[in-house]
Amino acid sequence: MFSRQRAILRLIEHEGGSIARLRLVKLAFLLSRETEAPRAGLYDFVPYKHGPFSFTLYHELRALGRDGWVAEQEHDVKTAEAPHLETAFLDKEFLALIDEVSDRYRSVPTPALLDRVYRDYPWFTLNSDAIQKRAVSRPAAKPAVYTVGYEGIMVDALLDCLLHEGIKRLIDVRCNPIARRYGFHKATLCKLCSDVGIEYMHFPSLGVPSVWRADLSDQAAYERLFERYEKEILPKQRPTVEKVASLVAEMPSALMCMEAAHDCCHRSRLGAEVSRRTSLPVVELREA
Repeated sequence: MFSRQRAILRLIEHEGGSIARLRLVKLAFLLSRETEAPRAGLYDFVPYKHGPFSFTLYHELRALGRDGWVAEQEHDVKTAEAPHLETAFLDKEFLALIDEVSDRYRSVPTPALLDRVYRDYPWFTLNSDAIQKRAVSRPAAKPAVYTVGYEGIMVDALLDCLLHEGIKRLIDVRCNPIARRYGFHKATLCKLCSDVGIEYMHFPSLGVPSVWRADLSDQAAYERLFERYEKEILPKQRPTVEKVASLVAEMPSALMCMEAAHDCCHRSRLGAEVSRRTSLPVVELREA
């Protein structure tokens, strides 16, 4: 079990063993924003229908339900097993921080808690169902060839990054759009993008075949791979590259693959080619 899942169990336990799902998400958000809790015990959040939301948290909450740790009802979550069997693995200082956040907001009703989060963290009102409560407008990125990798972050962090940077379309350039981590499989990513107002498109022919990735032991091996990509794939995919270039010129779009490091991913070469065709600069979002 992940530390962040144990933190969720502790929050539910400290709230008396039962908590409204909406309240649980907001307390988890405040834990991530108002404490120095260890990063491994926290979730990332993205503006959604009722303020800050974590698709990953909801996914893992369902997993906790399947494993018998919690019981989910229509609006509430209850502990079903003895949570201390897992939360005992958490550092005592982290447990104290979790309890502190729960205690700090114990007397605040859930609607008032949501209003407080909206007031103190206006960015997360961006996609609120209550349009009158939206305190910010969606940014619009300057024209550029944006690229991004999702290695090392949750899908919520990726989506939040795209919204923050004013990206309106995510262009997936993986050959095989599958991933073990939640949120990055093509079907799931497409749905989550749509949920937060980002268009998703996939161009598998612009990816690197998996078999080519064997024995990438150093930067020289990556350079050989990318030179092969430039010689064997890009020339054969000129119409597709032209299509991507037109999409990039049409609205703020980001070319996405897995690797966090821009120079360790084929999107660097694809981005350079799209840049040549559009005369737009290449901007790596996680390095901006």
